[in-house]
Amino acid sequence: MDELGQVGKIIFPGFIDLHVHAREYWRANENDPESREVWNSTIAKESFKTAGAAAINGGVTLFVAMPNDPEPPDCESLYARKKELSQSSICPVVLAAAVTSRSEPWEDLLYKIYLDPKISPVSFRRWQDLQTVVARYARCRLLFHAEDPEFITAQGGSGPRWKTRPPEAEYRAVDRILDLTAKYGLQTHLCHVSTRKAAELVSSYNQHSSSKVTTEATPHHLFFSFFRDGIHGAIGRPEIPEELIDCNPPIRPEDDREFLLECLRDGSIDCLATDHAPHTIDDKSKGVPGMPHLDTLGPFIGWLIHDCDFTPERVGQIASSCPACILPPGSGKGLGAIQEGCSASFTVLDVDGESRVQGSHIVGRSELMTRCGWSPFSGYTLPSKVYRTIICGKCYQFDE
Repeated sequence: MDELGQVGKIIFPGFIDLHVHAREYWRANENDPESREVWNSTIAKESFKTAGAAAINGGVTLFVAMPNDPEPPDCESLYARKKELSQSSICPVVLAAAVTSRSEPWEDLLYKIYLDPKISPVSFRRWQDLQTVVARYARCRLLFHAEDPEFITAQGGSGPRWKTRPPEAEYRAVDRILDLTAKYGLQTHLCHVSTRKAAELVSSYNQHSSSKVTTEATPHHLFFSFFRDGIHGAIGRPEIPEELIDCNPPIRPEDDREFLLECLRDGSIDCLATDHAPHTIDDKSKGVPGMPHLDTLGPFIGWLIHDCDFTPERVGQIASSCPACILPPGSGKGLGAIQEGCSASFTVLDVDGESRVQGSHIVGRSELMTRCGWSPFSGYTLPSKVYRTIICGKCYQFDE
C-alpha cells in the first residue's frame, strides 16, 4: 500500500470480507403464503443490492456470501440460482456453497459447515452425522461455524448466550474440527474465533502441520467484551440496548477480547471478517443473533490503526492479502495486492478523518446503506473514514 502525500490517506489493496449474510433468497413457492411470508421478512433485512452498497460504503471491494438460506445452495443448480441473484450487487460477490446431509462437492468452491443445535436445513446437530458428510469433502475448502452442538444442547436452552454457549462450546468444536482436518486433508477456515483457548489450539496445530488452518476474528469480538455489569465497548459503554449486541458465538470476557486483538496483530489469527448479519431491530428484540458491520468496516480498521497499534502493512494482510489467499483460485486471482497484473481494486482510508455513527447515519456523510438501518457502533466515533472505494477501476468517491 502507498501513502498519499501528507494528507493522511492510505491506499490499501481492496478490502475483502470473507463472511457476509446478504439475506436475499429465491422465493421457494409463489403460491405458498408461509413461503411468501418468510421471503418478505428476509428481504426486508437485506438484498444483494443493499449489501453491495453497504460494502462499498465501508471500503469493501468483494465479499463472500454465506449459504444459510431456507433452500440452501448445496448443489450445482441451487448454487447457480443464488449466483444469479448475487449479480444485483454493485460489489463483487463470491458465494459459499452449503454443506448439508445430502450434499457432495462439485467443484473447487468455499463450502460452509454450520454446527448448531438449532434445527435448520444447514445445521449439523451431531458429530457422527458431520463426520459421515465430511468424508465426502476430503481436501475441499471448508468454512466452519465452530460451536459444539451436542455440548450446547447439554447446557439447556434457557438463559443468556454467554451461559448457554460458554467458551468450552467453541474450543471443544475447534478441537474436533482439527482432528477432522488432519484425517481428511481439509483446507479448513474457522469463522469468528472468539476465545483464547480456540486460538491457542489452532496455533498449536499449525506449528505441527504442513497444511495451515486459517482463522478470522470479527469487529464485535475485537471491540466489545462481557463484564459482570453487562457489555462494554473498548472506548465506552454502548449507546444501544445490549440485546442488539447478542451473537453466536457470544461476546466474551475482556481477557479473550485483548488476546484476540494480539493474535490478529501478530498473525496468529489471519483475517478480519465482519459476519455481517443485517437483522432488524425488531428481530433483535426477539433474540435473533448477529449484527451488521459492512458500512463501518473501514472506520473500524481506522480504530485498529489508531488505538490498537496495527500497522498499515498488517491491515493490508488481515483485510486484503490473507482473505484473497483463502478464496478459490478462480475468484481470488489478482486480488489482495497492489502490483502490475492485479485487479485495480483499492480501498482508500482517510486516517486523519473520523466517522461518528448515530442511529441510522454516519454523521456528515450518509445513511447506513444496509437495509436493516442500525449499527452496533451507534454513539461511537471511530478515527478514520473511507475516502474512496475502487472496484476494477470504477471509483466510488465519498468526500473531497
